Amino acid sequence: GLAPQSSAAAPLVADFTEALLSGDDSAPGAFVRSLLRNGVTPATLLEDVFTPAARELGQRWVTDDCSFYEVTIGTGHIQRLVRAISPLFLANSAMHGSMGRMLLTCAPGEQHSLGTMIIAEYFIRDGWDVHLMTTYGADILLDMVRQADYHCLGVSVSCDQYVSGLRKDIRRVRQVSRNPDIKVLVGGHLFCTNH
Repeated sequence: GLAPQSSAAAPLVADFTEALLSGDDSAPGAFVRSLLRNGVTPATLLEDVFTPAARELGQRWVTDDCSFYEVTIGTGHIQRLVRAISPLFLANSAMHGSMGRMLLTCAPGEQHSLGTMIIAEYFIRDGWDVHLMTTYGADILLDMVRQADYHCLGVSVSCDQYVSGLRKDIRRVRQVSRNPDIKVLVGGHLFCTNH
């Protein structure tokens, strides 16, 4: 793929971001189809186009260069495109479930599920049976790990305010999990920027 900071990726991200903000619901899909026709791989789209474009939308909202509505619509387009290119991305994947079962989710209160959705694609491609929840309530999470034998729980966190509740939830997951050796992965924007 292209490195996100590379001069080759920057124009793609800029053009895709403009398509997302154009107000034309067909523009993002048409842009992605043209990239695929020109040899851009699904992995490059996920890593070097979709992810930085989502960051760019968020940054434009912070700087008041676009509205929350525009960010929400743009992110929705990206999520639909992730689902649309998923079969292409997974075409050469390992045998489904061969690596084990994983539960991926965002911490309660999180609004940013796109990264978790993209990470799920990579785990599925690598042979994991992934169950994806956009967010969870503690009771639902505990019920899920009691009922199914998950090898791994992955949780995305973007803000400090969710960390203390997450610590408590992880302790409880380890106490009640059907799999006493469940592994817990924690990631997200908070860990990329502060740790």
